[in-house]
Amino acid sequence: MSQTDGRSPFRPRQLHDLRLQPTAQDPRPTFFWSADPPRDENVTITTEYPKLLFHQVSGDEFPVYSKDQEVAKLADPAWGRVAPVKVAIDPLEAVRSELANLSDADRALVIEMQRQERIQTLKAKMAALPDVDLESLLTESATLARGKKKAG
Repeated sequence: MSQTDGRSPFRPRQLHDLRLQPTAQDPRPTFFWSADPPRDENVTITTEYPKLLFHQVSGDEFPVYSKDQEVAKLADPAWGRVAPVKVAIDPLEAVRSELANLSDADRALVIEMQRQERIQTLKAKMAALPDVDLESLLTESATLARGKKKAG
């Protein structure tokens, strides 16, 4: 055996067996390759982490520890696996629900105001057109309107 400056000496078994197993005289730490089986059987015990369910309105978290609890909570549509901030909200559905919450008079008023706003926007766009383009647009519009009257 040769001693090098400040380094561990080579053990004779290291020359023919590269799996460095600790012994009573050589208690150095070992690193096991994944192909080697563990020294002790059934050392690793895996348990499933509790799952989180989220209330879709309030955003409350609820930890679920068993399959029965999960099935019972998910039977209620107010609970889901995804946090409500991650649920994509469809803009059309949001407007529909807000309009449904209004009274009939308020709903008619909102729709009329929206129609007036669109007319104002169209007027502003038409005012920006040159006279030649505006005249051709108006003749096309009149022709379309006459065609719709005859069809109706």
